Amino acid sequence: MAFRLTLHPDPSARAPGDAAPGPAEAGVLLLDQDLRLLSENPAAKLWRDELASSGAKLPIAVLEVVARGSGAALPAYGRIRGRSGRWLSLHASPLNGGPDPASVAVTMNPAPATDVAEVLLLAYGLTPRERDMLARVVAGLPSRAIATELHITVATVQDHLKSVFAKTGVRSRSALVATILGL
Repeated sequence: MAFRLTLHPDPSARAPGDAAPGPAEAGVLLLDQDLRLLSENPAAKLWRDELASSGAKLPIAVLEVVARGSGAALPAYGRIRGRSGRWLSLHASPLNGGPDPASVAVTMNPAPATDVAEVLLLAYGLTPRERDMLARVVAGLPSRAIATELHITVATVQDHLKSVFAKTGVRSRSALVATILGL
């Protein structure tokens, strides 16, 4: 049975760096074929400031996502951590028609917790078995229930958890969940 990490964080909890909430609406940029900014909504300006290095017209993260999608029929997607510590999702999609047929639309939104967790799991280098274990820890299962579901011993569960703790730099289940959920 495949078990996928599904996160349902407390909506009232704030992640580190969320002290100054971003705009409630999506940031939308319109770029020309040379990736020059043609237009943006007010939210996009706020998100660009969150991502930009000093003096940059367009953040490198935006350009990187756009470049990944250039020439492709499918939109490009990326996640990036802003200067405040907030994670943002960037979507770039080529547009058809209009004054510039090669223009690109870019949207910027706060990244969903599941996307951030996915990035962190990859960054920590967790094995598939460790990710299975982590999904069950996030779901609140005790070691005995995890062992039963995975058809392994409780001692093996503890060994996997020790490895996950070492890779993520935490010492307890609660710290592990907080790290992965960004709480």
